[in-house]
Amino acid sequence: MTMKQRLDRLDKQNRHSVVYHRPDAWAAVPANNGMSGPAWQWDDEILVGFTKGVFQGTEPGHQVQDELPLESWLARSQDGGQTWTAWPPENYAGQSLMATEPQGHLDLVNPGFVMRVEGNGYHGNRGAHWFCSDDRGASWRGPFHFGELLNHPELVGKEFSSRTAYIINGPQELYLFLTVRLRTDPSGRDLQISLVEKTFLACTTDGGKTFSFVSWVVPWDDPCRAAYPAPVRVSSSTIVTAVRRKSPWNNWIDCYRSEDNGGSWSFLSKVDNTEAEAGPRHNGNPPSLLVLADGRLCCAYGDRSNGNECIALRYSEDQGKNWSVRYVIRDDFQSINGMADLGYVRLFQRPDRKCVAVYFWCSPQHPQTHIEATIFDPKGDQSA
Repeated sequence: MTMKQRLDRLDKQNRHSVVYHRPDAWAAVPANNGMSGPAWQWDDEILVGFTKGVFQGTEPGHQVQDELPLESWLARSQDGGQTWTAWPPENYAGQSLMATEPQGHLDLVNPGFVMRVEGNGYHGNRGAHWFCSDDRGASWRGPFHFGELLNHPELVGKEFSSRTAYIINGPQELYLFLTVRLRTDPSGRDLQISLVEKTFLACTTDGGKTFSFVSWVVPWDDPCRAAYPAPVRVSSSTIVTAVRRKSPWNNWIDCYRSEDNGGSWSFLSKVDNTEAEAGPRHNGNPPSLLVLADGRLCCAYGDRSNGNECIALRYSEDQGKNWSVRYVIRDDFQSINGMADLGYVRLFQRPDRKCVAVYFWCSPQHPQTHIEATIFDPKGDQSA
């Protein structure tokens, strides 16, 4: 059986659903608008964020009118990713609001607690602040600031470009995986800026009132971009995070590992390329990393290789040291303007052990950029 036949067979086992689509809207980049560890999930209830703009389909580039406002939206499924409701929440984003210190007691282990971090330079987001909800995203508080974090000697003078990635350690303690870059072009889209963006770990031990710098996950002097961390805890002292990587000649995903609870980090493995290695035209894709119920790691991501666009994943049985062959769960990409714009996956596992990948996509039925979900069986992928 050829690889193509095997992937076709797997695709027929999957179920795709539309999370949000409007012919006059651009809906995209879930990874910019919500969690990348821990999952915003409560059994079969799943919450994801995305950016919504006004559609354009004739000019090259993103299918969005950049001169018009962009909005941060949420989408919720109550049935494990089969059906979805989307809405624009209040106090979930807002660069025009004044960030303050959180007041009162924040219980980070409250089952309904979720946190969203907003940074500079990607699709309408500006500033350095965070928001939180105690009721599974139904209502939000914020924006809150990071105290003196950005005045740390390792960070001073750098621009905060973080998305949302965190690990909760206790009622008042939380690890935040953040990024900074050089202060030059605020759009953040040229290659030079992309290569100087790096990931670091910060910590709060007082429920978000103060934050401290802990460590660089990828050293600041590393010559390649290292952004969009997707962390998972694999033991009481060991953390693995997947990271989006970029050089002038390639786009790919790496994993880094800490065995001292984030105090120091070392390179662990390369997961996969996220675009054809010879002359990449785009900007790669961020990873989503999940510890499955059977102990394996699953890393999902988009591949923007021209003519071979897909949503792919790989498994690791040894906590990220080695990775399986690539499995493709979606490959019917068809864009109305030809832009290979896709991915930014969010990954979940349901109580029945099936997985749900949420991402942005263009399909033959809906060639405008929109949000979709794929339900797949990781056991089926493992045995294929």
